[in-house]
Amino acid sequence: MKGFSVILSREVFGLFISPATYVAAFYFLTLLGLGFRFFLESFARTDWLLPPLASLVVALIFGSPALIPFLTMRSLAEERRLGTLETLLVAPISVTAVVVGKWFASYIYFILVCVSALGFPCLAVWLFPEETMNLRLLEPAQLIGGGIYLLAAGSAFTAIGIFASSVTRNQMVAGMLSFTLLTLHLALMAYFHGEMPTDTMGLAAANVLRDSLGSLTTGLDRLEHFVVGIIDIATLLHYLVATCLFLGFAILATTRLND
Repeated sequence: MKGFSVILSREVFGLFISPATYVAAFYFLTLLGLGFRFFLESFARTDWLLPPLASLVVALIFGSPALIPFLTMRSLAEERRLGTLETLLVAPISVTAVVVGKWFASYIYFILVCVSALGFPCLAVWLFPEETMNLRLLEPAQLIGGGIYLLAAGSAFTAIGIFASSVTRNQMVAGMLSFTLLTLHLALMAYFHGEMPTDTMGLAAANVLRDSLGSLTTGLDRLEHFVVGIIDIATLLHYLVATCLFLGFAILATTRLND
């Protein structure tokens, strides 16, 4: 436990003094804020069925591949490249404590960015109380449901980033691998939410793909449930298993490469 706390404090300090994480968070939040503003302005003219707050949660999830690689790509790859990982692992600290500590630090930073983004609805209500009165931007059920989904998905997404950083010495390769895995996951979410093909061969192929890959993703419909306040336990378990699985892979990769 002491080793974990040492690694966690060291990684949190490293993230908060790194210019790259601040630059990534700044541009990410800026684009997110501009998108949220334009969505609010055009909400009355669109056929979007979900409340405006849901658009912010969806944007946070689908924009995560642009943020999480910057939080995780240096974690293990840069340590291995500099030769400090071997020194760290010969200390009285377990490999599990090193990997989990680095993951938790990235997870904390991701949560802080999400909390900052959820400040946009508060700012809109404060600046334009009359215009936003009927938009239900601060609906408690939506805030709780969307927040829980971000916590669950963020844990798995940052674990994927840590895994990507554990299999290479190059932080740029780790970042690209993390981006690719997260983008693939989100593409599967969007695919499983789409309409089924109408032709026989397309329908059969789609069914095979859904049956074989359905366990890898929860689908966009589950996200829509959360952002309207419906908590799905199966989705939370899915992300918990994914987090443990990728952290386990990262521990195995770090142990093997250290032997």
